[in-house]
Amino acid sequence: MPVNDPAAPLPALDGLRAVSILIVIVSHAGFGRLVPGGLGVTLFFAISGFIITRLLLAEWEARGRIAVGAFYGRRALRLLPALLAYLACVALTFLALGLPFVLAEWLAALFYTANLHALWQGFPDHPALAPHPFSILWSLAVEAHFYLIFPLILAALARRGWFLPALALGCALSLGWRIVVHAACDGGAGPVALCGTFPAYRIHVGTDTRLDAILYGCALGWLCRPGGMPGWITARWPLWLGAAMVLASLVIREPSFRETARHSLQSAGIALALGPLLFAPAAAWLRSALCWPPALLVGRMSYVLYLFHWLAVGLACAATGEAMRESPYGAAWYAVFLAATLLPTAAVYWGLERPMALWRRRLRH
Repeated sequence: MPVNDPAAPLPALDGLRAVSILIVIVSHAGFGRLVPGGLGVTLFFAISGFIITRLLLAEWEARGRIAVGAFYGRRALRLLPALLAYLACVALTFLALGLPFVLAEWLAALFYTANLHALWQGFPDHPALAPHPFSILWSLAVEAHFYLIFPLILAALARRGWFLPALALGCALSLGWRIVVHAACDGGAGPVALCGTFPAYRIHVGTDTRLDAILYGCALGWLCRPGGMPGWITARWPLWLGAAMVLASLVIREPSFRETARHSLQSAGIALALGPLLFAPAAAWLRSALCWPPALLVGRMSYVLYLFHWLAVGLACAATGEAMRESPYGAAWYAVFLAATLLPTAAVYWGLERPMALWRRRLRH
């Protein structure tokens, strides 16, 4: 099977998922001043766009069409079991701590509108459990909104040759829109219809302001289709240029840049480096490192880890009395955090995720 065949497995992607989730977890585990957790989420977004585009292209090449209903079914089987398990664990935690159940919060968590709820209502921290267990779900909402519209766009535009120009336009419009939103909401104030009740989070969690991170990954997935992969993807220079772009996005600290162009520079750099990382002969040693068996396992468990590590942060703080912060915690905090992360993650991964993978494979046929 050709290496750029959309149906060809790319194990290094699981290793990249492991890198992504470890960045997020380490950042949230008291090292946020040193490790940029947002970079891990942006990398997740780019990987999602790349993978989904490859999967849909594989279906298109094999059948000449995209079965949108089957795609939605596979996404539901991929995402819902772990989410429902997470919500069940949160419910048990709330009952144990005597915390109130706010219906709007639970509906937002279940129906992938957590980012919208965070902007207009917020997920207030409870004295007995902080941070709120649902505040982490904003990124799942962004991806779910992407899944809802993307197969329709691909099916409509790909045959006409408009797909890549549409992605480029979407990325440009996202940057322009972030500039508009930043100008309107800067300083923690702005029109509620645009900025929400919590303007400080508007750009960070908005679907319209973060979707381009996924679109850059989609563009790379399209470029890597059979017979269409340009030669530069297998060269060495894009890997180093992309890495330099990501580094620049972290080094430049000017506030306006960080709210607007940083997301574009970081997302474009990730997509630029991702192609050579996956396909260039010179990057074979990196792919080998990413395919280290423990890294592959962590990558496959990354979705469940993403969910449960956040609840574990709150449980560790509640158990030790330490408030959430961006500096290291005490040994007791890390003991509770690791146990509350790893035990439910292992149970959900092997008890739910693996069986559901079999059902998803059946839906592909």
